[in-house]
Amino acid sequence: MKLKGTNFFMVLFCLMTFFSCKEEFEYDKITDIYVFSTESNSKDLVTTLGGTFSFTDASRGEYVREWTIDGPSYFTNNEDTVLTEHIAHVQFENTGVVPVKIQLDFGDEELNYDSTFYITVYDSAVTPDFEVIEIEGDYVESNGKYIMESGAFVTFKSTSQGQPDTFEWLTTLDQTVKDSVARIEFVKPGVYDIGLFASRKEPVKGTGNTIYKNGLIEVVPSTVPFRVDQMTQDEEGNIFVKFNRDLDLETITDSTINNFTIRDADNNVLTINHLAASGEVNNTIILFVDPTFSQLYVTYNHSGEAGDLQSIDGVKLEEFTDMEVEGYQHNFFTNGSFENSTYAPFNDGKWVGSGAMNVIKDATTAVDGDYYLQVDFEPYEHKNGNGSKLTIEMTEGYFPVSAEYNYTFEFYAKAVGNIRVLKVTLKDADTGDSMNKTFQDQLVDGEWVKITYFSNEPITKEFINTNVQFDFIAEPNETAQLLVDHLVFSQH
Repeated sequence: MKLKGTNFFMVLFCLMTFFSCKEEFEYDKITDIYVFSTESNSKDLVTTLGGTFSFTDASRGEYVREWTIDGPSYFTNNEDTVLTEHIAHVQFENTGVVPVKIQLDFGDEELNYDSTFYITVYDSAVTPDFEVIEIEGDYVESNGKYIMESGAFVTFKSTSQGQPDTFEWLTTLDQTVKDSVARIEFVKPGVYDIGLFASRKEPVKGTGNTIYKNGLIEVVPSTVPFRVDQMTQDEEGNIFVKFNRDLDLETITDSTINNFTIRDADNNVLTINHLAASGEVNNTIILFVDPTFSQLYVTYNHSGEAGDLQSIDGVKLEEFTDMEVEGYQHNFFTNGSFENSTYAPFNDGKWVGSGAMNVIKDATTAVDGDYYLQVDFEPYEHKNGNGSKLTIEMTEGYFPVSAEYNYTFEFYAKAVGNIRVLKVTLKDADTGDSMNKTFQDQLVDGEWVKITYFSNEPITKEFINTNVQFDFIAEPNETAQLLVDHLVFSQH
């Protein structure tokens, strides 16, 4: 039998249940239940307002049949919400998931049968709309519009009708958001129109539409001061000035360099060779100066409109005087990781026993880079009961140490075998003055251990030409090794 309806494909959808030939029933009481719709797939049970579907009950046996549906949808057979005919033609008048139910009564509770078809009903078109659900920042609301300080984040949420699944938020900002919720940052002062395009692709296409809310967002300059967060120096001596907000890069001109002055600890003015915005981030400029690692101080003054630094939200940089630069941590060990494959600046040892010192290339063993320094001990017992004692010390690359600065002195060491003593000595090659520390218990057999002599702290003595010396003692009559890597002696 053909079933007629608006959405009608003449294909059986669902053999819901099938009962037949139970032994305890006589032939005239065999019960078949066979209910189907005009769609071939449950995912196709979708329509729009005013659409129709047809369902058929082809069951057999003595029973009472009743189709039901919630209003305002109804059966076109009788323009009611209850139907007892074999074929049910339904017209859908409410959106959402609408159930169509059938109850079959065979006079036996064990054989009675209920089933439900679920139909998704959409509006035929999408009606876009949205609302502001959160503002992160200072703002006021006036006549349905929002006035906020620069840097605020606004979260918009689609409230569109018609079950859309495709979104695109429309602003003049360089941001693309294609979700039902959009979190957008507003930085530059100005008045912003916000739009939303919403449409539907699945499960039924809906005509897309766009809504604009003109002048919804007004951004005013932030009351948070535009200031410097940090000034640091790189290994070339150049000074990186980091701000708390992004710069308006268009305000940086050739005259901006004249707003800055750099002095050292003796009040000598340094020449700024060049000033430029960092190419990596928009909140940093670079002052290019000749390499120097002494204490430096930077001053900034306004010079009128030309050359004044301004944040992207229109606030001028606050003036400051003698802001100290965080000095570059200059590492005096130019061969601290032995990557030039030599053990310079150290000599090859003073031996009580015998042994050797080599730079080994093995990236799987080195703690830093591909190379490490290896000191080998030959089995030996000194007359005082000690084993092999080895000393390696600097023979070149001496450097000054001043009590005015902080220093970090650290390295990695790995003992292979029983190394009883590791002593580190700082000596002044000119005066003979020295200080030392023994790291008796820090070494762990077979493991790299970080040894720290100083950690960003002052050295109490002044050294004109600092010489570093290492002394090792291994247990008597034992073959041992000491591996050394990543030597850092830096001035802050």
